[in-house]
Amino acid sequence: MFCSCFFVSLHSEQKKQKEVSRTNPFYSFLSHNKYWIVLIIGGLIVGVLDENSFYQRVKYELQISELKEQISLYNSQYEEDEAQLKELRRNPKAITKIARERYFMKADDEDIFVLSDEMEPVTETKDEAAQ
Repeated sequence: MFCSCFFVSLHSEQKKQKEVSRTNPFYSFLSHNKYWIVLIIGGLIVGVLDENSFYQRVKYELQISELKEQISLYNSQYEEDEAQLKELRRNPKAITKIARERYFMKADDEDIFVLSDEMEPVTETKDEAAQ
């Protein structure tokens, strides 16, 4: 008696599930395309959402290329500075040249005039006009 009741209730539940799957289009879609859905979700996780995704990998490659460009720029700047330092060690006149050009230093018997192409308008303030 127990076995027959169990079998009847199990059979009636299976009918209900089939009826639900036939009437509910969402459930029907999921049951028919479950492998495609898993593949698409897995592809999204691997391609976009994951920490080691394809998107992150491309972003890191671009960052690496920019850093390599900066390294080459700094290496060329280092070589130029090293050549200038060697020149300063060999030639004492180069030191005076740099001192005059960059820091506007002068010898005791010289006067320096700095000429500029920038034209700044001269305006008088109220304090200067009052004096």
